[in-house]
Amino acid sequence: MRTLRNAAASLVAFAALALVACGPARVELSEPPREPAAAERLVIDVRDPAEFAAGHLPGAVNIQWTWDQLDGRIAAYVPDPSTPLAIRAATREQAERAAGLLAARGYDDITLPPDGDETATLELIDAGRLRAELGGEEPPLVVDVRTAAEFARGTIDGALLVDQDAAPALVHELDRGRRIAVICEGGWRSSQLASLLRREGFEDVVNVIDGMAGWRALD
Repeated sequence: MRTLRNAAASLVAFAALALVACGPARVELSEPPREPAAAERLVIDVRDPAEFAAGHLPGAVNIQWTWDQLDGRIAAYVPDPSTPLAIRAATREQAERAAGLLAARGYDDITLPPDGDETATLELIDAGRLRAELGGEEPPLVVDVRTAAEFARGTIDGALLVDQDAAPALVHELDRGRRIAVICEGGWRSSQLASLLRREGFEDVVNVIDGMAGWRALD
């Protein structure tokens, strides 16, 4: 039994080392150019949704580092790899690792964020608040950005169902004058679309921070 346990422990340790070895290399980031750029530099903020919501650079898009969200969503949110990017992270090391991941996928113009105050915020509501608003005189449009398999397990009546990777292309089809509540399973993918909507000029956008997990818990 001890031999089996030792063997299992060795396999786990080997897998962990392999994961580190195969992970993205760090890319040393420079300061953004001071002179006016030909194209605006898009800030990708890789912090978690609550940190992002509390304060971020205006126009930043929240695509989180955790749970491989950055790896899984970047192509949908930034389809052109020549787009000038800046990475905002909790630490410089995390920013450089995120830059390494993006560089491995063909994004080759990445710097640290430009100077500026993190004055922009994103409103967060929970599922209980969403339910109350849906019962009001001017209910928000609920945009559900999960996968087809997740949709099949249930969604909110009247929600607009949009697959997580199709969501960015939907932006220009939405009513800018209506309150929009973006929801996923737990507040992460919804923060991505909500932040993009704010960047595109939608003013009344909220992220349902506890997502469909919170909605189900209401029953």
